[in-house]
Amino acid sequence: MPPGCDENTYAELSKRLIDDDSLVLIDSVVGVTPLLESLGSVYTSGAKGGAILKLNAAELCKLTNVPKESERVTIEELKMSTSIFVSNYANANALNYLCVTDGKFPGYLIELGEKKDKFRTWQIDSIDLSERGTLYPIGAGDTVAAGTLAAWQHLNSKGGVIPASTGTKLSNKETLWSNDKQDNGIRVATAFAFGIACGSASCLKQENSVFDVEDAEKFLEEMNRPILME
Repeated sequence: MPPGCDENTYAELSKRLIDDDSLVLIDSVVGVTPLLESLGSVYTSGAKGGAILKLNAAELCKLTNVPKESERVTIEELKMSTSIFVSNYANANALNYLCVTDGKFPGYLIELGEKKDKFRTWQIDSIDLSERGTLYPIGAGDTVAAGTLAAWQHLNSKGGVIPASTGTKLSNKETLWSNDKQDNGIRVATAFAFGIACGSASCLKQENSVFDVEDAEKFLEEMNRPILME
């Protein structure tokens, strides 16, 4: 959040900008409490839209006071921090998913159900860039967020900013991973995978949050089907 803005800035913006058809991706842990309250008043029963909170594993653990013991988050730490997050935030049910990145390690999509102690968690492939020479990771997180939201919008409506050829590859990947079954979780997992592919591609470019779409497409094509952890 820009310096000098009040904690409820994003909440106030959301009241003006979204309705229950909107797809929202939050890439901030500042002002989460008032923002979730605002989203809770927008997304009523039967809403066609939805909301994702994207954050890294260290942020999630810090928010919930769960010690992160090693460089890579463990499934136990992820489960505990998610459970505490849902319990601690009164309007956490305004969120549909958490997209959790973990640096060079796999990411996780956590589907938040109506029951506070029931989650579905998918592990999303990371991209191995160890042989790619000098990397430029600044801005990669922003790129993951943008790529995920753009892909989610495309898969929901076949519109938005995704180029048509990229959109076709994205839709084909969703179909392959879904095994022809309707599952919104796989749809969002596909979108998050594309976001990770975009963020990884941006690490190859010196400019902040710049990447070649062809690199992102190649990374997505090489990714394995998300693993449903439970």
